[in-house]
Amino acid sequence: MAKLEIQGMQHLLDKLQSLGNRAKVVENRALKEGAEILRSEIAARAPRSDSPRQPKPPSQTWRTGEHAADNIKMSGVKQQDGVKIIDVGIQKSDNSHYFYLKFKEWGTSKMAAEPFMEPAVNDKKGEAIDKVKEVILGELGL
Repeated sequence: MAKLEIQGMQHLLDKLQSLGNRAKVVENRALKEGAEILRSEIAARAPRSDSPRQPKPPSQTWRTGEHAADNIKMSGVKQQDGVKIIDVGIQKSDNSHYFYLKFKEWGTSKMAAEPFMEPAVNDKKGEAIDKVKEVILGELGL
């Protein structure tokens, strides 16, 4: 998982708090829209085979017939150490049907890493931050 931290927005967040109860809704929507930019770029860069393997019932129930790249997820907004975050992409603890992408991103003892998530975040983090600001400024009428 790549990490994106937005700093220097405290003044903007303080103004947002003036919206009262709507502030949380706006803040969450802004974070989700920024995270979607990252999710989309990660999905575009994720490795794809020519054709995903189809399940052969009943023994291969774990096969989905879909590309992992088409199933890059984002968590909901959550609090961690007093900061709101959204997890985007494959996590090291992932045990979903698409767990193997973590081996591509971080490598194994027998396979070199071929990162696709971190470069995607590095390339799009400015755009994601701009989107968060745009949503908040729009709600504030600025």
